Amino acid sequence: MPETMTAGAITPSKPRFLTQEKLRFGDQDVQGHVNNSVYSTLFECSRVDFQTCGKCLTLDARQLVVIASITIDFRRELHWPATVEIRLGVSRIGRSSFGFMQELWTGDTMVATARSTQVVIDEITRRSTPLSQAQCDQLAHWIVES
Repeated sequence: MPETMTAGAITPSKPRFLTQEKLRFGDQDVQGHVNNSVYSTLFECSRVDFQTCGKCLTLDARQLVVIASITIDFRRELHWPATVEIRLGVSRIGRSSFGFMQELWTGDTMVATARSTQVVIDEITRRSTPLSQAQCDQLAHWIVES
């Protein structure tokens, strides 16, 4: 496995890990659209589902995954009521970290994208710990193709 693997964008014809979330009435702000902070929560729900589904990434007993960075690009307004689809792909695999690319869709409309970096840490020392070859192989299955 190379030091770092990178990938391109997720496309509707090549979705990777998919989750759906139902928007709540309380997600709206005074302007009548879904508040920007809710987008972050929707992306988080997708990342957590990926990391806890049992087949996408198996952590060792003392390993945890923490988020190191996230960037969200808001492309369209989102309105309640709706169910959104979050598409997730692995964009990069490093020594002790990996990247996600995510897209938030309602129907045929992409409303936001996110890029984030996750770091695997030791739960006791709280320091980064290298990904095993098996973990890299699991993540490579979800790499987003260019």
